[in-house]
Amino acid sequence: MEVKFEQHFMIDNELVKRIVSYLDIQKDESVIEIGAGKGVLSEELYKKTKNLTLVEIDKELIPVLKEKFNDVKILNKNVLKLELNYDKIIGNIPYAICEPLFNKLLKGDFKKAVFTVPDDFLENGILAKIMKILLKTETLEIIGKDKFKPKPRALSKVISIEHKKLNENERILKEIYINQAKKLRNAFEDGFCKILKSTKKQAREKVPFLSFLEKRVYMLNTDEMNKIIEFLKIN
Repeated sequence: MEVKFEQHFMIDNELVKRIVSYLDIQKDESVIEIGAGKGVLSEELYKKTKNLTLVEIDKELIPVLKEKFNDVKILNKNVLKLELNYDKIIGNIPYAICEPLFNKLLKGDFKKAVFTVPDDFLENGILAKIMKILLKTETLEIIGKDKFKPKPRALSKVISIEHKKLNENERILKEIYINQAKKLRNAFEDGFCKILKSTKKQAREKVPFLSFLEKRVYMLNTDEMNKIIEFLKIN
């Protein structure tokens, strides 16, 4: 079968068992696996719950999954176009969708997510800083290249993600960041209105004087995001 979509399939059963154990699946919790592939991780998940949804973008792998799992929901879709309203989320995530997926997770309502991602993901940049502030993230283990077939170019790591209680200013930062398409000025105003219950007039008066207020949020660079975090007095 031709390898597409940056597919690297896990071939170590003990690793698979450990990764699923990190998710700590409880009775009746809903679980979604992103990038089910040939169903290696899915088989271990299936032992823990039947309240399982498998998502796989490669249509050639769907018959493989349906043959193994005839009583779970299997979606041949792009996960970035789905609503991730599940208790637990798990997946072996290719680099190409890491950033958009994690931006999506910031808006999601879930209890815990466990992902295998490239080792250098979330080490630097705006998303790394935002994730550290807004979510509880932890690296659980580093995985060697030989645990996959075909071998990836770099090491991988298993990370866990959970929501955490945010203070007022962190919640404002979250509102600004998730409104990627808005101009920063408007994102600030909307954040003040939603979190502080400010009027539109009050919100406009609270907006800091920054030279890049007319930039769209997704166009901000690291220095500019740092100035926003500094203004909000977030450590």
